[in-house]
Amino acid sequence: MVHAIGQIGIGQWRDHLPYRKGTAVTFSGEKVWCATQGGIIEYDKGDNSIKRIGKHNGFSDVSPSDIKFNSYNSTLVVTYTSGNIDILDGTIVTNISDIKRANIVGSKTINSVFLKNDYAYLSTGFGIVVLDTRRKEIKDTYYLGVNGGYINIHDVGMDGTYIYAATDSGVYRAPLSSNNLSNFAAWSKMTGLPTGIYSSVCAFNGNVYVNFAKRLMTLAYGQDTVFVYNGSAWSPAFIPVSGYNCFHIEANANNIVFSFDGYFDVYDPAMTLVSHVYTYQNVFPAPRQVAMENANRVWVADANIGLVNVWNTWNTSAHTPDGPSTNKVYALDVKGQNVWVVPGEHNGLWDNADDPNVDGIFYYSNQSWNTIDLNTQTILDSVRDIVSVTIDPQDPTHVYAGTLGKGLIEIRNGVITTFHNQYNSALQPRGDAPQTGWVASYGQVFDEDGNLWVSNAKANTPICLRKPDGSWYAFNFGAGYQALLISNLIIDKEGQIWGVLPRGGGLLVYDPGSDPVSSADDQVKKVITGEGLGNLPSNEVYSIACDDDGEIWIGTDRGIAVIYSPENVFNGGDFDAQQIFVTQDGHTQILLETEVVTSITTDGANRKWIGTQNAGVFLLSEDGQTQIYHFEENNSPLLSSTITSIAIDGISGEVFFGTAQGLCSFRSTATDGLENFENVYAFPNPVRPGYNGIVAIRGLVKDCHVKISDISGTVVYQTRALGGQAIWDCRTFSGNKVSSGVYMVFLTNDDGSKTFVTKILVIN
Repeated sequence: MVHAIGQIGIGQWRDHLPYRKGTAVTFSGEKVWCATQGGIIEYDKGDNSIKRIGKHNGFSDVSPSDIKFNSYNSTLVVTYTSGNIDILDGTIVTNISDIKRANIVGSKTINSVFLKNDYAYLSTGFGIVVLDTRRKEIKDTYYLGVNGGYINIHDVGMDGTYIYAATDSGVYRAPLSSNNLSNFAAWSKMTGLPTGIYSSVCAFNGNVYVNFAKRLMTLAYGQDTVFVYNGSAWSPAFIPVSGYNCFHIEANANNIVFSFDGYFDVYDPAMTLVSHVYTYQNVFPAPRQVAMENANRVWVADANIGLVNVWNTWNTSAHTPDGPSTNKVYALDVKGQNVWVVPGEHNGLWDNADDPNVDGIFYYSNQSWNTIDLNTQTILDSVRDIVSVTIDPQDPTHVYAGTLGKGLIEIRNGVITTFHNQYNSALQPRGDAPQTGWVASYGQVFDEDGNLWVSNAKANTPICLRKPDGSWYAFNFGAGYQALLISNLIIDKEGQIWGVLPRGGGLLVYDPGSDPVSSADDQVKKVITGEGLGNLPSNEVYSIACDDDGEIWIGTDRGIAVIYSPENVFNGGDFDAQQIFVTQDGHTQILLETEVVTSITTDGANRKWIGTQNAGVFLLSEDGQTQIYHFEENNSPLLSSTITSIAIDGISGEVFFGTAQGLCSFRSTATDGLENFENVYAFPNPVRPGYNGIVAIRGLVKDCHVKISDISGTVVYQTRALGGQAIWDCRTFSGNKVSSGVYMVFLTNDDGSKTFVTKILVIN
């Protein structure tokens, strides 16, 4: 499946999510759907095509929990961990958000879906919700807990006489003939079973099978037990092979299948083993759910591979779209249409936490996603919390990644070449806990001479330098500047290096002077709150950027501040930050004053993309006074309103958003401007009948003037390029659609020394 950067249209979205961790699977006569950690895979059995389903094409949420096709009325039910529900009926998606919006104390997660005619019985964290899939509305809710209280329901099954519920505190049942299943008194807890959690229930051929999920109680492997009820008593059906647990039980009219962590078994009505699948052509299985077309062909939601088709036991094929290895995005960098992402967190550095992130690094290059982790490069066997990534601007195959324990990783052509640490570089272990030997590099930046400046967090030399010849230098700033936690390095137009001091430290500014190697002319200063000291609105700084005018934009927990004169930091002039005042609904207020600003990035038109902790993404004009876009999870395909990082592909204008739910992108209107007109072209061209989108003119001198005229010379529209790209909606100044014909595009820079002319053919 091609997934090439730059192939979506202006104004379009796409996600970049992991599809290899399958959780649920279902099928119709023509299609198969697999719910995964990243989203939904739709596989067409007729033409073998794969489609990714998610927020970018009309669905409402991320992190699907279960998926079921209802053959009774040809609807597809998708549930989410948030409690959200989507119903696909033909091509129309209907969202039912009642559970998600409900005022419920406790989990709203929909654990599983059981279908019976028009109704879907949803097992949730509080009870059973009955959904009418034809009317697309909630019909009823069953509370099974003590005195009608909440209880976590994992699964529901029916045998024609009773409805069964597998819960956190045993197996419950109620007669289907009851006229009030919403009354908790209609339900009774079944006896004869061990006390504990039951994760799955399934009726088959007059018996009821349940899984006693010891793994959910003790996190122990190989201690689950499947019990069978014959109508009068429970008994162990079998215990899974040692070291494996049961994840799901499902049946059709002819067979029942048990999914274990490592294999799955299919039985006939006499409980004779039909097939035992323990390998996918030499790949170790991790089935989480199996859907059977028949005894010899099944579809598997696999936690390692995604969607897998297995037929005649030993024949397999995987149908999983390309994607990164995880939905965790801590930091990212984009250059030359290469996207690099690191998922690491920062718990291990200062909290002594025992939950390091070991997911490695993932990157997009040559039209595919690749992963660098322990499975692909064993050199990462002890690397934790990779928290920063920087692409060499002169060579997009050359990348550095900072870690919170093993120093600085150097990568060439996707292969780790060097770990830079205390033994082969100027980097030093953290000064406050030298016994750990941890070397923390929390940020890097290249200057225009190709020097790499590296943060050395918690060391007595907080900033180090690696020159292009490979030589290293460390800089000790003296008392008050040692053992600093320093991150998010940038370089301003003056050559000064700025770094964020997390956890209330404000900013550090370092001027390396005319000779970056020598410390004789170095200067350093902290920028904090208070007049004359930087006047930050808060010392809790989260992000920083230098725009095209050399201004320093700072994201804090109290909005944005701008240092308009960073050249004054060391010369005695005024460098205090200022906040931006905007007018909204007749009221003047400080820009984003109540938001935590987690990311700031400048696009090719010097506009500011702002990421926040809870309010999504804003695109602001060059001066911050005008809001152009505001994307959040409820008004756009943005995966989450919690933004961790933003990076822009200057070539295509695609903006990448790291969110709490994974990576997604939006193709914007601005690209990087050029010094000269190069390979100028318009697309689409010709503009064919029925097209109502935007025409983009690319390859332009930065911010050039654009005039568009008809063939007779009458100017119908004029604008200014957004960096290296101009856009036109094929309308005149008055908003009317232009007539069919050839239109001339005249391009010129500010002083008229650089010009270019191209044409656009419009066909109505």
